[in-house]
Order: sequence, then structure tokens, then C-alpha cells
Amino acid sequence: MNFKEKYGQYALITGASSGIGEEFAKQLAEKGLNLILVARRKEKLEKLSKKLEERHKIKAIVVVADLLSGNFLDEITQVTDSLEVGLLVSNAGMMYIGNYLDNSLENDLKMIDLNIKVPAILTHHFVQKMVERKKGGIIYTASLLGYMGTPFASTYAGTKAHEIVKGEGLAYELKPKGIDVLVLNPGLTETEMTSNNDFSGMPMKLMKPNLVAKSAIDALGKKVLVTPGFMNNMMIWMTKRMMSRKMNTKMFGMFMKKTF
Repeated sequence: MNFKEKYGQYALITGASSGIGEEFAKQLAEKGLNLILVARRKEKLEKLSKKLEERHKIKAIVVVADLLSGNFLDEITQVTDSLEVGLLVSNAGMMYIGNYLDNSLENDLKMIDLNIKVPAILTHHFVQKMVERKKGGIIYTASLLGYMGTPFASTYAGTKAHEIVKGEGLAYELKPKGIDVLVLNPGLTETEMTSNNDFSGMPMKLMKPNLVAKSAIDALGKKVLVTPGFMNNMMIWMTKRMMSRKMNTKMFGMFMKKTF
């Protein structure tokens, strides 16, 4: 598939400075798309931008923005208003693992804003123009944990459940308008987000972010939901076919309690 023809000139990636977002940038650059790299860390973004421009002869624009600031969309649109953004990769996210009441209300609300509110703002802005062009694509990074109530990561799992359900509905609405929607549901992945916890007691191992990003890029336009990794897919199959929601919650509660 020619990504430029199907989606347009530019892909915008949030959380592009590391982890899955950085891998999205590398792999979409290989596809020939120009990039808009959005994150807070200027030095990392500029280093990545230079490398991708030299290696793939594409344009990679850096936008340093705090997505939790009130004017983040203005900072992005100053750059993007004159560009054809045909693929939105809403990847930035925030996770907390631990006792619910040990996390402050402020951090809980930040997680809700970053994981739900920010993707909604970006979707409303960029998809309007995709509809006008009758082509485009959206990738939301959700989580395996969005399929079940997850003790010790209750808010995080809830935000990802929201993205899964929203993505499924949007995929149906937007397909006739030429827009592909995909929800990526990674399990444990080697990123900065998972670096502070011990997941050695979990039944699945941490995946490499390049494989996670590749699963989404390969599935875009073909599937609505994708979960990378055999064990992660087995876990979803078990949660849907063999276990009640109460059993799922109890099982994941036992696993998650050992990670912090």
C-alpha cells in the first residue's frame, strides 16, 4: 500500500520522542510519509527528526508541546494549518500503577485528560479536513488493560477502554467517508512508561516497541482492533471466552499487585 496516496502527505504523531511513538515515526518515514513529531522533549525530537530526514529523504517537523497545556492545539496548528495531515497517530499517554488513593487527584485528572481529552481534541480538528478530502487515517494507542477492570491501574484501564469503544464506533462512522480507524492495544511493552515497575510475575513478557508499532501499521485499513503478541491475544481470548468480568478483575488484581 502506498501510504502517501492513501492517506496524504503528513502523519502527525504524539508522544514521538520515545517508545512506541518513536517507532511509529521511524516506520512511517520508511513508508515515505512526511512527519510532524509532537512531544515535550525538544532535544530528542530534533535528533530523531534529523536522523529520519537524512535516512529516508522525507521532511520531519518538530513541534515541542505540552499536551496538558491549555493551548497545545494552537501550538500544533501553527505548523499544520498549511499542511495536509492525512494520518493522525494519537499515541501519547500516561499510566499510574499502584493503590488508587496513593495517586493524587491532580495526577488522576491529568491521566484522564492526556488519555481521553487530548485524542478527542486532535480527532475533532484533523478529521474534519480528512472528511473534506475523503481520505485519511487515525491510529489510537489504547491498551490490553482496556478490555477489563484492572485493580491498581483502574483509571488507566478505564481511559483505554474509552478509546477502544470510541475507536470501534468511529471506524464504522468514518469508513464510508474514506477514513480508516485503528485501535492499537499493546500488552506490556519496553517503554519509559513501564520502566518503574516489576512485571516479571506477569504471564506475558514485555514486547519490543518496534513490533508493537509494526502491528498497527500493517493492520491499518484492514482491522479496527489489533493486539500484538501471541500471549496477549491468548489473554484476550481467555477473558472473552472463558472467564467472567469478575474473574478477569480478580486475576489481574493478583498480577498487578506484584508489580509495585
